Amino acid sequence: MARRRKPNYVTWRQLKDEGDLQERHVLMALDLGLHAETIVQEHATAPDRGDLLLLEWVEDRFFAKHGQYVPISDASPDSQAEHPAENSLLIDPGTAISQMLSEHDMDEDDDRGYELAGELIERLERETPVSYGEILEADRAMLRRQSEFRKAAVALTGRLAQMPEVSQVRLFGSVALPLWKEVPRHSRLRHRRIRTFHECANIDLAVWVTAPAIAPQIRKTASQLVNDLNQQDIHLGIAHHTFSIHLLQQPGSRYLGMVCHYNQCPKGKPECHVPGCGTHRLVQVLPWFQLKPARLNDFNSQLLFKRPD
Repeated sequence: MARRRKPNYVTWRQLKDEGDLQERHVLMALDLGLHAETIVQEHATAPDRGDLLLLEWVEDRFFAKHGQYVPISDASPDSQAEHPAENSLLIDPGTAISQMLSEHDMDEDDDRGYELAGELIERLERETPVSYGEILEADRAMLRRQSEFRKAAVALTGRLAQMPEVSQVRLFGSVALPLWKEVPRHSRLRHRRIRTFHECANIDLAVWVTAPAIAPQIRKTASQLVNDLNQQDIHLGIAHHTFSIHLLQQPGSRYLGMVCHYNQCPKGKPECHVPGCGTHRLVQVLPWFQLKPARLNDFNSQLLFKRPD
């Protein structure tokens, strides 16, 4: 039998895997009538390309058409639901497994019982209709997560504002934008191509500083905030690595890098060997990312603090 050859054309998945586009940009590109097979060439020859990366070029074209930076979707819970129930129809996995083990006279440590439990959960997810309530709750969970991340960003900004070296803080990325609909990572909804609100992964902050040497103190402040919130039983769903704090030199807005999550510099990790990494202590250089402050505006970011001149 002849071996199946890989397609020689570019796919959206390849563009995402290679970091050229994110899911948000793929959805915007589709709205613009662009195609995965030709988008790279169109970008390369476009008269409005300038020095724009592919995803920046897509963003600008989409903004010119719609006046926003997020995809437009009419994917609502009621339009996608397989059942009108206002609650999830999925049986609690723990209850279902307990019933199954009891019916087969098995205990939890039985290897066969463990295997059957996995098959049971897969069957329940596959055969149980996705209800209106299940999709609605997924949407609400993502909105809560974004709201909690925004509260954490504001709380950290309040502490950063007390440092005289910090002149401005701006929130950008998905936490700053209105959420958009996309097929989620959750396998049950993904297999059915049901769209829910995007899941925020990081809190992206652009911080203008007059002295890069402040990076270790910023790292410590962010870490202490997470500890303080946990001790006060204020659970915003954040961890120490949730904050992505990008430093820019003030004046001039030259991008310096991201505040490193490691507690020493250098740490001896492979990423420590990137040229320029550690030039300023605990300022990490990301070879795949270059923040362009000129692209931050009131449509794609939120100003959280600015020190008066």
